Amino acid sequence: MRRLLAGFLLSAVLATGPAHAETCAPLRLLDQIPLVPVNGGSSMLVPVKIDGVDKFMVFDTGGAASSVTRALATELGLAVHPNLRAGALFDAYGDASRDMTTVRDFKLGHQDVSDAEFRIWPNPYLETADPRLAGVLSRDQLLQYDVDADFPAHILKLFSPDHCEGNILYWKADAVAISNFDTRGNHFNIMATLDGKELHAIIDSGAGVSILTADSARRFFGITADSPGMSESATLTKSAQYPVYQHQFSELDFGGVAVKRPVIAIWPDMLNRTVDRSLQNTGNRAVPMSFGVRPAQMIIGMDILSKLHMYIASREHRIYFSSGVTGKDGPAAPP
Repeated sequence: MRRLLAGFLLSAVLATGPAHAETCAPLRLLDQIPLVPVNGGSSMLVPVKIDGVDKFMVFDTGGAASSVTRALATELGLAVHPNLRAGALFDAYGDASRDMTTVRDFKLGHQDVSDAEFRIWPNPYLETADPRLAGVLSRDQLLQYDVDADFPAHILKLFSPDHCEGNILYWKADAVAISNFDTRGNHFNIMATLDGKELHAIIDSGAGVSILTADSARRFFGITADSPGMSESATLTKSAQYPVYQHQFSELDFGGVAVKRPVIAIWPDMLNRTVDRSLQNTGNRAVPMSFGVRPAQMIIGMDILSKLHMYIASREHRIYFSSGVTGKDGPAAPP
């Protein structure tokens, strides 16, 4: 009887295996949207419609909460009210916002979202940078898709996450690196290797430059403001109290795909200058003191990402990296 049952079980396994494989969905493209480079490619903008008005938003994988500017809320007559469900939203310079609004109709490509909630962006500079700029498109509006950003080709593709595991490499590349990610702190967290040191890094297309914290620079590489080869950045330094320095490293490796000679900003701790830092919300680059997650040692920004093709497989919790322009390959865009 045991042999007979074992034979039936084996037959069932063999019979159901191929059938299960056949039900595994192929890769399905939902949308293809242009990425518009600005500021020499240090930012990528995405065209959107907000309550029927054509605008652009910064494509920002580094934030958890999508946000619109206060100027846009005024322009479109959107009701602004305090966010009672989460702490303040901070930017990298420590500017804070505690407000939010609701957009009746938000459209990204062919994707239409009704009553979409947005935070109010804390940095007032974004309001004056470009009148077409509505805000920042972040992880909360993106993670329902597989997000395929071919930065060299300036193409953003949204795929259905319902597909066979690992079945995403539709483009041709000499090498592909695969990094597992987690979303602790509401970021895309990976491990990357900088000059032989493995670091906890955030993938942040909203940051124009890549950043190494001053503490990590000192602890892992012995680099301080007085080290040879360091130069202060006139562009990044906003306050004499918090000078930002830059240092050229040899290589940043994602596990088989490497960027050579990256220049990385050594960033002082400007986030903790605020008195209510215990309320910092990680819908930005801040890490709350009580959140219980490990702060990022590095932020990988557009100066590095602009050289890469990056596919974020949301359900697999993997990010695929390759280098070079690969946007001409792959499925056709939907009608």
